[in-house]
Amino acid sequence: MIDRRSFLAGSAAAGALALAARRARAAEPGVSDTTLPRLLDTRRVIIDTDPGNDDAIAILMALSAPSLSVEAITVAPGNIGYAQEVRNALYMVDLAGFSGRIPVHAGMTRPILGRSYASASFIHGPSGLGQFVVPPVKQQPDPEHAVTAICRIVRRYPNQVVILALGGLTNVAMALLMDPGIARLVKGIQFVANANNAVPSFNAMVDPEAADIVFRSGAPITFGLGGPDSSILTPADFKTVRAMDTARSRFFMQSNALRLSFEMSARNAKGSVNGDPLATAMIIDPAIATGFKAVCARVELEGEYTRGTILYGENRYNMQPTPPPNANLCVAADNARFKALVFRTLAQA
Repeated sequence: MIDRRSFLAGSAAAGALALAARRARAAEPGVSDTTLPRLLDTRRVIIDTDPGNDDAIAILMALSAPSLSVEAITVAPGNIGYAQEVRNALYMVDLAGFSGRIPVHAGMTRPILGRSYASASFIHGPSGLGQFVVPPVKQQPDPEHAVTAICRIVRRYPNQVVILALGGLTNVAMALLMDPGIARLVKGIQFVANANNAVPSFNAMVDPEAADIVFRSGAPITFGLGGPDSSILTPADFKTVRAMDTARSRFFMQSNALRLSFEMSARNAKGSVNGDPLATAMIIDPAIATGFKAVCARVELEGEYTRGTILYGENRYNMQPTPPPNANLCVAADNARFKALVFRTLAQA
């Protein structure tokens, strides 16, 4: 016969188990209950970029932000031919009014394993900047290699520098391989890619091995593009930009017309999708990012169609504990606040 004390103890234990079961069912598989620190109060950035049209606007935004000090621009493999990417980066520094004051470093010209990947000229145009013809500028690339520059700058400003990774992660991965200690010294890496997509994000697909190295490095990583409409600029927004009639707005219209038409016709989007400017906006104004998930992100290195895909949540089937998170995935962002920042940047004379 069960006495009253045993009955109550058994009931309490059963209740606790039921509550734990409900919480386990309510939690999203693969998402950690441990939150990761946000990238707040950023003052110093390195822009690691493969300047196509969205990178170009992101560079303008970062250089125009009074709160940011752009320590260097490093050029990564990515959207188009590497030499053209370097020329585009130099031109963007000139357009922003910082010619000769912000160094541009050439770096790794191909992925770590040297594997080829698809060009993104279908959305960026042959030169990377749509219909815009890139003129020559006086500034030349800095003689220091991009990988060396990344290591030097991070060590010079410990726990202050965010690497704004707008392209493939080859330069960043090589810096971590050359100097693993910078993983503990970098304030964070803001990477433009998404997770659990039907197809790999372009920047991860460019160099999956590099992405794998970065995600396994222990460096603080934020990635993700918010919701489906978080970085959208609609045809109406393009009309707003056209009416500004500044050198920057005219550049935007020429360089982004192809992006708008491709996104709407081929991807059925409501406008142009702007992952690089959104990632940059979240560093300038962290309030733009409104939702995060702490995940253990892994990079698929095999598969004909899935190589370069970033995944998390493998324990949703095997019911194992969620692994410790290694990255903050941004799942929601304020599109109106993002657009306002883009407009302020382009309206400047």
